[in-house]
Amino acid sequence: MIRHVKAALVAGVAGAVVPLLSIAPARAEDSTVYFAMNSGSFQCSIGADGTVGCDTSPKQMSMKIAGITLPMLIPVHAVVIDVGWAPAHPGFDSGTPHTLPGGNPNLSDVATGHGQWGPSISYAGATCEGGFHGSISCRSKGHSFSYYEIIAAD
Repeated sequence: MIRHVKAALVAGVAGAVVPLLSIAPARAEDSTVYFAMNSGSFQCSIGADGTVGCDTSPKQMSMKIAGITLPMLIPVHAVVIDVGWAPAHPGFDSGTPHTLPGGNPNLSDVATGHGQWGPSISYAGATCEGGFHGSISCRSKGHSFSYYEIIAAD
């Protein structure tokens, strides 16, 4: 009797686990997409994991933390969204990791759609779009940044 109970228990557990093993993981994109926005002053990339980053000439930046918008006291050379638990923030890589040698292609050349004011690209769960009067915005991993005279991140 105990042997039959054990066999039934093992069969039940196996029956519950096998469907879980057959669920295929989501396929990651194979490469990074590079593009330039705002007349080339933002050289951006979207990685296969949805990480978004833009290299830029020094810009002022503000960050929304716990609902409060705080100005950054130093100029920012890059802005990234690389994790879901943190807002968009200054990039700390040295050099220009989001820029191809010779510069990135224009957003309109790699666009996958069109936003309200201009071309947009959606890739690996991230979306960036050109906007009104040279503004830009990118969103990924539950966060975003936008630029219109100052980088605003949340």
